[in-house]
This record gives sequence, C-alpha cells and structure tokens, in this order.
Amino acid sequence: MRNTLVAVAVVTALLTASCKKKNKTTPPPPEIAVTLVDPGGMPREPLVYAIPPDTTLKSLLTIQDIQIESQEYEDAEDAFGVVPGMKLLLHAGPTLALPNGTRYVLRISKAESILPEGLTSQQIVEARQGIQALRGMRGRFDLNHQGIVVDSDVPWSEGQELIHPRIAITIGNVRSAIATIPLPLEPVGIGAVWEVKRQLRIWSANVTQVARYELEDREGDRFRVAITIHQTAPPQTADLNPELEMHVRGYELHANGHALADLGLPLALEADLESNSAADIALVSPEATEPLMSTRRSAVQMKSKVEER
Repeated sequence: MRNTLVAVAVVTALLTASCKKKNKTTPPPPEIAVTLVDPGGMPREPLVYAIPPDTTLKSLLTIQDIQIESQEYEDAEDAFGVVPGMKLLLHAGPTLALPNGTRYVLRISKAESILPEGLTSQQIVEARQGIQALRGMRGRFDLNHQGIVVDSDVPWSEGQELIHPRIAITIGNVRSAIATIPLPLEPVGIGAVWEVKRQLRIWSANVTQVARYELEDREGDRFRVAITIHQTAPPQTADLNPELEMHVRGYELHANGHALADLGLPLALEADLESNSAADIALVSPEATEPLMSTRRSAVQMKSKVEER
C-alpha cells in the first residue's frame, strides 16, 4: 500500500508545483497573489527583486520533527510509512535574466536522513532510501520581480517512487513560504504586513494556506521578515487509491518564524520556522474504517551562501 500512496502523491506536491503525470508542471494558479494588509511606517519604498545574471547560491536545509503524538490503528504505519527528518544541500543558479524576472535551476546535491529512535532495520533502510532518492533531483523556476513563481519545470527523476509524499510536501511548503519571500507591489515601510493565500494539495486533500509576512528591518537590499503560516482543511473525502479513501474530519497547522532575504538573491540567506499541526482523519477501505489522530511539532532551518564563480 505504501508504494501506491507514494506514486499517487509525490509529484503533486514536489516543490509547490501542482504536477500531473507529465514532465512539465503547471504555472501557479491565479489566486496566488500578494495582498498588502498594512503599508507600515514612513519612509516607504518598493521591495523589488533584481537578481543579477549568473548568481549562484548554496543552501543547507534541515527539516526535523521535534515531537509527534498519535493515536492510530496498527496498519497505519504500513499505509503512511516512516517519515524521517532530513538535511539537504541545495544549489540554486546560475540565474538567467528574463524580461520580467529571473530563471534559476534548483538542484539537490546531497541528502541525509535524520532518523527517529526505535525503528526496525527494514524501516531504517526504507527511510534512508526515500531521502537518498532526492539526491540529484532538480527543477527550473521562473520568478517575477515579486518573487512569485510564474512558471516551473520539474522533470521526473529515476527513483522518485521511493520518496515519501510528506517529504515532497514539506519541501514544497518550504520553497513556497520561506525559500523565496513573496513581496507586495506597493511601497512599504518597517512594520508593513502582507499576506499570500495558496490552495494546496496534501495527501490528496484540499488545504488552504495563508502566509503572513511582517517587515521587521531593512538595510539596502537586505530585509528581515517575521513569518506566520496557517493551514486549514474543511471536512472532505480524498481518494488515496481505488481501494482506500481518506476522510478528513479536521486538519490545522500553525507556524511561526523569521527570514533574512536579499533582493539580489533567489533564495533567502537565513530562515527558521517552527510548526504545530493536528490532524483528525479516517482511512476507509472496503474492509474497515480506521481512525488516525495525530499532533506534530516540526522545525525548519535554512542557511544560504553566495558561491563565487
């Protein structure tokens, strides 16, 4: 069952691009827009990405669960598998100037797993395989001057069926929320607040995400923001495979963090995010209906450095 779930969900979530079974992802939907809530204090100036050609970055991304509590049936692990933490070494660039923004390729050159205690030998092997399968994967992203992905291309990669869906979802959430900070069109000052609303697919369920950014500091092209993320899902039924449905009775995530970004770079220089989530679902098969309730606290850290060429 685990392999079936992975095959269905992985590319849908990879790097925030909603992807069907083809080589090219679809552009972000029209509802992805930056809404200015508060312009902040004076003076106010535009925040606009102007990334020089041939810019390259090296980033270390660490994603790890801090605490997990769950009440689940004995076969839930077979359905969802073990989800390890991870350390990924990312390379972005060299950037290419476009008429309305920048293009860059994001490549994963190194992937290491962070494993919880108490796993069997088989679970350790499967978890490590899922992380190692990320190595070498890449995608092309076109950013506009607001830092919004207007087009992307994430080709299929050999071994992708080994990647756990939640790993791909997590990477996608990181890229959309903190890797590149989306910016408002209007001039802003310190204390400005803006929001970005996205419709996501998590485990084949429809989830609404609202990311809120507050400008805390700016010096030249560098700026620091506080980040708040809220995800919710209404009651719904999602098909995981022809013989298994997921009935979502409740899902919510809250995350808080900070990021330091530069208007001349495609990725943030520093970012940290801590999230708390709670899920109340039921897995329904022809044989039985089994509940699964869980709460999870996770931490994400990213540090980037410009590479000299």
